[in-house]
Amino acid sequence: MGIFYYIKIKIRMKNYIIFTFIFFAFITTSFSVPNIKETTTQSAFCEGWDEGYCEGWKEIKGRLSICPVTPVCPVPEIGRNSYKGGYNTGFVAGMRAAE
Repeated sequence: MGIFYYIKIKIRMKNYIIFTFIFFAFITTSFSVPNIKETTTQSAFCEGWDEGYCEGWKEIKGRLSICPVTPVCPVPEIGRNSYKGGYNTGFVAGMRAAE
């Protein structure tokens, strides 16, 4: 009985270790953040959009007004995919929204 008991314990420990390894591998891969890459022109355009929208809103409502939540950045037009293009587009959109 002694040798069989030892083998039974050894098998349980092996299964426990395998189960633990699989469990932690599953957990660590389940909560990984997806790698989303944004082009630099799109991010510069969106930064300009955010600031321009707020400034356009303040142009109509007054300098001391609080900016609303900025809408999602649109897809830039061809030739306007820079920070300045985003700012100008956002400024016009902010003024229209404030009216």
